Amino acid sequence: MREMLSLLRFDVRETFDSVPWTVYHWVFFAFQYFVYGQLVSRLVVTLNNYYFYYGTGLLIIMTFNISTWAGRRFVEGAHEGRLRYLLSLPFTRGELFLEQVLLGIVVNVIRIGPPLVLVLLIVGMPFTSLLTSLLVLLGMSVGIMGMMISLSFVAFKSFDIYSAIVAGMSAVLIRFSTVLYPLSSMPISYGTVSRFNPLTYGADLLRNALNFDVPSLLNPELSVVVVAAVGVSTMTLGMALVPRALEGVKSS
Repeated sequence: MREMLSLLRFDVRETFDSVPWTVYHWVFFAFQYFVYGQLVSRLVVTLNNYYFYYGTGLLIIMTFNISTWAGRRFVEGAHEGRLRYLLSLPFTRGELFLEQVLLGIVVNVIRIGPPLVLVLLIVGMPFTSLLTSLLVLLGMSVGIMGMMISLSFVAFKSFDIYSAIVAGMSAVLIRFSTVLYPLSSMPISYGTVSRFNPLTYGADLLRNALNFDVPSLLNPELSVVVVAAVGVSTMTLGMALVPRALEGVKSS
């Protein structure tokens, strides 16, 4: 465990070695929220306070992208030769999987924290909502990271196929969900598909946590169950698949 935590500290330092790159994520979020968000909120007149709705959607998209990055970083390490070195270190492959998930959680907290505080300040939400909403976003990130890292068995055979699968999943999961528009504004066919999308439950749970009043938000108790079930199932799947996928990767 101590060796795994040492690797985690090293990876965190390496990830945030470039401070301007981290600041870029915050600036890009602010640009989307203050410029594009203002334009879109003036076009969407069927939903009260769409500007707030759009801000929470951006937070979810940012969490999704960071979680996807964590999975992609893991498989890139195999193709760059970094994984062979890691496999020679004194910890199990299950601990290696867990370290990658913990790294993704730390990165999520640091990169999503300031944008989340910004949204709460803009809409005047009490900071008692900060911890609850952060827990929802981290719960979603665990499920997404577990799913993306579990796909590493595909990446070890073909990184191009892995990239195509991840890009396709990102497009479908985000667009067929309530991240950017509520169920009440969707056609029946889109709404039916969205109800089978775990991202829908995570998005609606975040808005429930922030007491955002929007028509047809899904039941928060059901959303908690779905988000927790996705996190547990993908983590379990990752713990089962990743050690087997690494059998073909020889250590140095």
